[in-house]
Amino acid sequence: MSGLSAAEQAEINILLGGIVVSNYLSYLTMGIVLSAAWTYFSKFPNDTWWFKAIVILCVSMCMGDTVATGILTYDWAVTNYANPSALMFVHWAIVAEPFLLGTCGLSVQLFYAWRIWIMSLRSNWILPAVIGCFSVFGWCIICWIVHSQATHNLFSELNVLLPSYLWLGSSVAVDVLITGSMIYYLDLRFRIRPEFPSGVSANRFLHRSFRKLIVRTVECNLLSLFAQAIAVGLFARGSVGYYSDITGMTLAKVYTFSLLVS
Repeated sequence: MSGLSAAEQAEINILLGGIVVSNYLSYLTMGIVLSAAWTYFSKFPNDTWWFKAIVILCVSMCMGDTVATGILTYDWAVTNYANPSALMFVHWAIVAEPFLLGTCGLSVQLFYAWRIWIMSLRSNWILPAVIGCFSVFGWCIICWIVHSQATHNLFSELNVLLPSYLWLGSSVAVDVLITGSMIYYLDLRFRIRPEFPSGVSANRFLHRSFRKLIVRTVECNLLSLFAQAIAVGLFARGSVGYYSDITGMTLAKVYTFSLLVS
């Protein structure tokens, strides 16, 4: 370490500072997801098997994501701390983490598309299809980014800023459609056509449950949008190092938490 110049030391601190802080947040959100998963399986032991399969799949991908980024952090911040050249090469965890994130996000978004189809009494297939198309498009963008990272050895050879913007755009579209659909089918529809008028005492609990579900969905979607916007925005600014991963390493957990609480 004593052989490093002040400029090299400052550059390493900028690069690794974001990685270390992001890894702490990754472990924190993984703990929250595990707690939410335990609560789900405890409260709903009789849920259909494929609900449980989706939860297990997403939680498993979150665990894989957390392990991969933990190994990345150890390799860069401990094993190769005083080796700036090691930071120039694409680590295998950099390839694995976006794929796990993208697949987890796709699973959750398709689940919401199915739920909206059910809430429409299986009459509106166009909106779920549009959500599915945007979701698959975003996942394909992630796969292209993963392929680009896997086929290049050096970060200087990568140019994934435009695909990142496309992925963010598709995610924004999906979250807006899901949030708007939940608000319509669980609230506005009953105001326009009150099949279950909220003034009737027997329906108050139903409407309260619907509104609680809307609030949770909106909160989780806003959280994911906020995290994605920060990740892409900081990624576009090379001067901040890997601080873009502060929210990037938590996105898979945010998606899974959204699935668990709704």
